[in-house]
Amino acid sequence: MKTKTNAVLLLLLMLFVQATFAQSRTISGTVTSATDGLPLPGANVIVKGTSNGVQTDFDGNYSISASNGQTLVFSYLGLKTKEIAVGSQSVINVTLEEDAQALEEVIVTAYGTSTKEAFTGSASVVGAEELSIRNVTSPIAAIEGRATGVQFTSATGPGSSPGIVIRGVGTLNGDTDPLFIVDGVQYEGALNTINQEDIESFTILKDAASTSLYGSRAANGVVIITTKSGRKGGIQVNASMQYGLVDTSIPFYPELSPGDYYETMWEALKNSSAGGGDPAFASANIYNNLGYNPFNVPNDQIVGTDGQLNPNASVIYQSLDWYDLLARTGVRQNYNVNVSGGGEDHKVFFSASYLDEDSYVVTSNFDRLTTRLNAEFDVNDKLTIGGSANITITEAVAPSSAGTGSIVNPFGFAKNIGSVYPVYVNDLQGNIVRDVQGNPVFDSGEGFPEFNIGSRPISQGRHALQELLLNDERNRNNTYGFRFFAEQEIIDGLSVRLNYGRDINELLNKEYENAVIGDAQPDGRYGEDRSRRQVENFNQIITYRKSFGDHNLDITAGHESFDRTFTSNSGLKTIQAANGIFEFDNFSNIVDLGGSSTRKSIEGYFSRLNYNYKNKYYISGSVRRDGSSVFDADTRWGTFYSVGGSWRIDQENFLKGSEVVNQLKLRASYGEVGNDDLLDFFLSQPRFSITSNAANPAIIYTDIGNSDLQWETIENFDVALEFTLFNNFLDGSVEYYKRNSSDLLYNLPIAPSNGLNEVPVNVGDMFNSGWEMALTANLFNRPDFRWNVTLQASTFKNEITSLPSPFVNGSKRWDVGRSRFDFFILRTAGVDPETGDQLFLQYELDDNGNSVPVLDANGEIATTNDWQETERAYTGESSIPDLLGSIANSISYKGFSFDFLINYGIGGSVLDNAYSAMMHSGNYGSSLHPDILRAWRQPGDITDVPRMENGNPNLVRTQSDRFLTDASFWALRNVNLGYTFDSKIANQLGLDQLRISLTGENLYTKSERKGLNPQFNLAGTGAGNDFNPARIISMGLNVTF
Repeated sequence: MKTKTNAVLLLLLMLFVQATFAQSRTISGTVTSATDGLPLPGANVIVKGTSNGVQTDFDGNYSISASNGQTLVFSYLGLKTKEIAVGSQSVINVTLEEDAQALEEVIVTAYGTSTKEAFTGSASVVGAEELSIRNVTSPIAAIEGRATGVQFTSATGPGSSPGIVIRGVGTLNGDTDPLFIVDGVQYEGALNTINQEDIESFTILKDAASTSLYGSRAANGVVIITTKSGRKGGIQVNASMQYGLVDTSIPFYPELSPGDYYETMWEALKNSSAGGGDPAFASANIYNNLGYNPFNVPNDQIVGTDGQLNPNASVIYQSLDWYDLLARTGVRQNYNVNVSGGGEDHKVFFSASYLDEDSYVVTSNFDRLTTRLNAEFDVNDKLTIGGSANITITEAVAPSSAGTGSIVNPFGFAKNIGSVYPVYVNDLQGNIVRDVQGNPVFDSGEGFPEFNIGSRPISQGRHALQELLLNDERNRNNTYGFRFFAEQEIIDGLSVRLNYGRDINELLNKEYENAVIGDAQPDGRYGEDRSRRQVENFNQIITYRKSFGDHNLDITAGHESFDRTFTSNSGLKTIQAANGIFEFDNFSNIVDLGGSSTRKSIEGYFSRLNYNYKNKYYISGSVRRDGSSVFDADTRWGTFYSVGGSWRIDQENFLKGSEVVNQLKLRASYGEVGNDDLLDFFLSQPRFSITSNAANPAIIYTDIGNSDLQWETIENFDVALEFTLFNNFLDGSVEYYKRNSSDLLYNLPIAPSNGLNEVPVNVGDMFNSGWEMALTANLFNRPDFRWNVTLQASTFKNEITSLPSPFVNGSKRWDVGRSRFDFFILRTAGVDPETGDQLFLQYELDDNGNSVPVLDANGEIATTNDWQETERAYTGESSIPDLLGSIANSISYKGFSFDFLINYGIGGSVLDNAYSAMMHSGNYGSSLHPDILRAWRQPGDITDVPRMENGNPNLVRTQSDRFLTDASFWALRNVNLGYTFDSKIANQLGLDQLRISLTGENLYTKSERKGLNPQFNLAGTGAGNDFNPARIISMGLNVTF
């Protein structure tokens, strides 16, 4: 009986297992588009009501486990979602149809979203697809070449962000940075604290119709950063890793070889007042003036009386290349993981990342740890709540002297030291001298008679590379961000949304200066700057959307509070007790203690109206009234507005069914925004500074203030034509803008009897204008082969239209009718072939203080060899490029993809201060550029380089048009080669997707001169003494499961 019972139970168990396996099985198939029949890679396939989901591979194929009676949900962006019940079939092929409403490209705007068709403003969008092929440290760098009308200046240092200017500089003394919005809230932290792989899109708002709702903060344009959210469906994990190498993308300036250096300096000594033209004197004394003999010949036989290097002389010194010991090949490692998922009523996104990037400069590096949690919950069909939290911890190690004129700046030291001076002490045989520990001895230029080494003519007792290795300088940044929102639908079409955000940046700058060499010897010096910035935003927004037949209405109204507080404390101590401890307790003598607190607040009220008729004719209008704590109570409120309109011409009957025109839209906008970011939160107030007088408290009158000071105002006009032609083969836009800036901040000179010599006033006006063009050709669009090319180009013009009086600002002179970027320097007229003198065009000042040419008897501009007999004048050159743009290419074939991005600039000039410092007339010890070999040597020589003569200040004037250099360039900014494995291979590994890639960033830059960085700054005045952009070549692995 028991045996029969067991047999029955076994039979029932087998039937149950069989039924179970019969119900749960693998379903496979292909998802295609109904429009063209092409497969859809990346389509979502989810078992409804579960977390079980997959994505289709490159060929649109999928494979998923499901049971009888369950429902598969197929979805793809821009197409209608389809649900299919699982029956007995094992293969389910699905065709998805277009969703006309979903196909409209969504643009994130001020306090909301819009579709591209309905948007009346000017914006560029850089999405996750473009970001996925980049490998940048600061995500803002990925915008370059993807948005028209945007200028970039190079990042300078490990982890630093490039500068960004939208549609020109519209201020004289205010901030030029755009407003950054992260998930609806203003962000003032460092952009390198945001992980690139957390970003869904950048939206760059450029005209008044798109920016005016931000009021006083939108004068320089707006960059909206939207981070990724979860997905409704199964859990999906994405993990990626990149490993790469780092070096400099722009080579260092070349310099003369030791032999050429000695010959050239011999010429400078011979022509000097001491040499008096005597070759024998120069040959006998050239070593005494340079102090170093890197050759294998006696000191008095290095250069003959003919000015030629001894033919028996060979260089025996080692470590003469300072760059070789300053630079290195760094390693970059980047690890990311994110998890996204959700259900019918919620979405969650979590991410974590770690980046460790060596700089190409020894001791310098950047590391970053990030984590982010975004979540959204539908409490019911009327109420949605959500928010995010993020933490970033960064540390950057780099010399703070980079980019300055400090003697300890390793870039400037390496560039400006002559090629006969070694990093390390060399003995008489050219061997590097080592100490008792076996370490090479640094040569500080103070002389080593036992090794036939005299004193270095420049920078004696200093050694920037040694100081770089012994000093310790690091910046730490802890960033905490929080966003919360709640959105309630009141009635159909009417909703209320509350947004609150807070960002906290805790900054610590630590700087230790060693006790061995440099300013801090013999005691050592340590300083800290600690600061905390907190930015709070709270806005309340009411939105009403309603359609009345062919009339569509969208109304937004709201209020916003902005509050920024910043506190800082600093200290400096000397006399260290022990080596290697970089804390205040290790130093006994207090030199300085300081601190400050600032606060800025803005209250704003805003509204916007969008209306369209038949989704064909669009009009929008907005107004905002802001009050800023920067200004006095009587002047702090300002009103800003915009109006815009667009006409979708392709919706007209005469274009419907056109085989040429697919989409055609004409739009225009006009509006006014303000600028209260004048780099001083208390500019309108008279102020005293707290100081001390012989240890007694004291105050000093430092700021006169101006209670009448008010907003800088920017009026924007924009008109554009957007189009898609030839069955979507060609799409693009052509756009013109003009920005008039008025009431610009200007420091007006006043009589010193007022206690100070200048007062801030609103008196200046200027305008910026330009054309922007973007064109994309979709060359091939086949199931297994896609290829498109995008060309972008932008022009820029800047002109001052009102100013009380001209103002000289470095190499520029601000005046009416001129650009703030026009060069105003000495004009040169070549080299006198008889004497080798530098000739200058002669100018004098008229009664109005303007430079006018002095004419000779022939009516030509007179020349002089004495720069003090002339005046500076406009050269006709500007640092603004004539044309700035990019070429982007994207090719995909089956699982392979190849993308590259080229940036280019045409026109504009750079006053190459780095080059001019190496083209001096014979300063002993200073480096020389190879172009110095063209220097004049005898009567009749035709050249553009004057004679060498030590001690003559008239031959080389760095602030002259002789050193103006064409700023045109092109740069291979990004290359990405990738391969996505077939889904069958990925599935065998337990993955949904597997991709490998090879990425290069800043691979090559071609400019007028080796070493020149034409994008160093907007003023075009690079000194060649700072970090250049890093070249990064890395391998990447991406998996999804």
